[in-house]
Amino acid sequence: MDRRASVLSRSALGLETHLVHVECHLAGGLPGTTIVGLAEGAVKEARDRVKSAIRSSGFNYPTSHITLNLAPSHLSKTGTGFDLPIAIAILAASNQVPGNTLAGTEFIGELGLFGELRRATNVLSSAIACTQSRHRLFLPEANQHEMQLIPNGQIYTAKNLVEIVEQLCDKRQTKAIQRPKSPASCEASPHSNKFDQVIGQELAKRALSVAAAGGHHMLMVGPPGTGKTMLAESLVDLLPNLTEGQALEVATIYSAAGSVRQHHYKPPLRRPHHSASSVAMSGGGQTPSPGEVTLAHRGVLFLDELPHFKPSVLDLLREPIETGEIVIARARYRTTFPSRFQLVAAMNPCPAGRSCKEHTCRCSASQVQRYQSRVSGPLLDRIDLHVLVPELDQELMLTIAANPKSSHTGGSLIQIKAAVALAQDIQIRRQGCLNSQLLGADLSQHIDIGNLDSQFVASITQRFELSLRSYHKLWRVALTLADLDGAMAQLQRSEEAIEQSAGPSSPVGVLNGQTVVQGGDMADRQRAKPISVKALTGVVDQAHLMEALSFRAMSWIRYTS
Repeated sequence: MDRRASVLSRSALGLETHLVHVECHLAGGLPGTTIVGLAEGAVKEARDRVKSAIRSSGFNYPTSHITLNLAPSHLSKTGTGFDLPIAIAILAASNQVPGNTLAGTEFIGELGLFGELRRATNVLSSAIACTQSRHRLFLPEANQHEMQLIPNGQIYTAKNLVEIVEQLCDKRQTKAIQRPKSPASCEASPHSNKFDQVIGQELAKRALSVAAAGGHHMLMVGPPGTGKTMLAESLVDLLPNLTEGQALEVATIYSAAGSVRQHHYKPPLRRPHHSASSVAMSGGGQTPSPGEVTLAHRGVLFLDELPHFKPSVLDLLREPIETGEIVIARARYRTTFPSRFQLVAAMNPCPAGRSCKEHTCRCSASQVQRYQSRVSGPLLDRIDLHVLVPELDQELMLTIAANPKSSHTGGSLIQIKAAVALAQDIQIRRQGCLNSQLLGADLSQHIDIGNLDSQFVASITQRFELSLRSYHKLWRVALTLADLDGAMAQLQRSEEAIEQSAGPSSPVGVLNGQTVVQGGDMADRQRAKPISVKALTGVVDQAHLMEALSFRAMSWIRYTS
C-alpha cells in the first residue's frame, strides 16, 4: 500500500506566486503530525484544524506518524490557505482519495474545525497563475465572486471538505466558474451623484473634467465648506468603467490586501486619513502588503487636508507619480506593486481656515509659509492642475440654491462623463495612452499647434520660469483641453443629428470608437458613424495654452519677503 502523496498548492508573496508541493508520508511509530518546510505559525497550527476537520467530515485520521513537507523548503510559507491541501494530502496518502485525480490539480483554502471551508485571502494572483499553468483549482465557495473575473479558468468551489472529496471521486457533478456575459453596471445613482450637488465652482468642475479626461493630478485650494471634498469624490463618477483586464488587475491587488471589491468595474477611490504612516501609504510590512498608493491603482487617491500629512509620507509619492509603480525593498524581500493612480488633493490656503477671508487673512506671513511648506515644491511641481475653490458670494449662493439647474452651466455629470469617455478614446487610439502618460519626446508628434506663435510660447516660458517638467506638463494639459473641447463639440453635433432623425434620446456616449446613444433602438446605433481621430484631435491654440497655464501658475502660494 502506497502511504505517501503529493498535492499542489500556491504560496503568494505580494502579487507574486510560487508553486508549492505539499508532500505527505505515513510512517510507523507513535501517532503525531510534523510539518516541515519553513512553515510559520499559522501553517503549523493547521495540524490541529485539519485533524478535527477530517474527523468531523466522517473520514479516518491516520493513527501513524504523519510527516508533511512544504517544498521548496527555502520559501517561507504563511497564511491559512494550506489547510485544504494538507487535508487532501493526508486523505490521499491514506487511500481515502484516489491519487490519480490529483495530477494537475491545486488546492487553496482554510478549514474550520467541522470541515467547513472559509474564504482564503490573497488567492486571486494564485488563481491567475494556476489558470496560466492549465491546472484545476479548488477553492472555498466564499471566493467565487472574485474568481468570476478570470476568463477560461478551471476553477471549482465547495462549501466543505466533503464536497471537495465528492468532486474528486466523481460523486458530485459541478461546473467551473464562468465569467458573466455582461459586467454589472457601475453607474452613479442620482442619490450618490455629488458632482451635480456642488453649487457653483464652475472653474473647479472644468478642472475636474480635464483631470478625468487626461488622467492628470489635481490640487484644490480653498476655505472649508466650498465643495472641495465633494468634487474630489465625484471624480470616480466621471471616469469610464474599467476594462476586464484592468478590473482583474485591481481585484488582484485587493485580494492581496485581504479585501474584496463589490463593484469590480468601478475605478477605486482611496481616502486615507492624514495620520497615515509611510508604510500604510507605500505598503510593506512583515509580509509584502499593498499600501494606499497601490490600492488606488487605476483609480483616485484623495488626500484631504494635504498639509496635515507628514512631509515624509507626502514625499514618498514622488516616484509612484512619475513611474506608476512602487518598489518595496526590505531585508527579507523585494517586490514591486503597480501604482498608476490619479492624485487629487485638497487644502486650505492658510492654517486658520474658515476664520480668514481672501483679503483679510489674520495669519502672519511666517505662519502661512510654515503651513504651506509642509508640501514640498517637487511634489507640487508633479501636480498638473492647481485650482482655487473660493467662497461663493452670498447673493449668488442664495440665487443658485433657489434654482439649482442654473448652476450647471458647464454640463451635467452624464454629459461630462460622455465627453470624458470620448476624449480618452481619442487619446488611446492616437498614442496608446492618456495625455498625462505621454512622454515629453513624443509630445511634438501628437500636437498640432496650428497658428500658435512661437514667440508667444517662448515669452510665457521665460516669464513663468518653467522647468522642463512644467513645460511638458503645460503642453499635456493643453492637449487634453483641446481633446475635451473637440469631444464635447462632436458629441453635441452627433446628438443634434440623432435627435433630428430619431427624436429625443439619452446622452451620447462612445464605445469602441463609435458614437452611441444610451437608450433608443438598434437602428439608432447602426446609424451612428465611426468617429475619425483626425476630426476629433483638437488643435492646441492660444486659448488652450493660456487656460493650461492658469492651472499651472500656482498663484495661491504666499511667500515671505
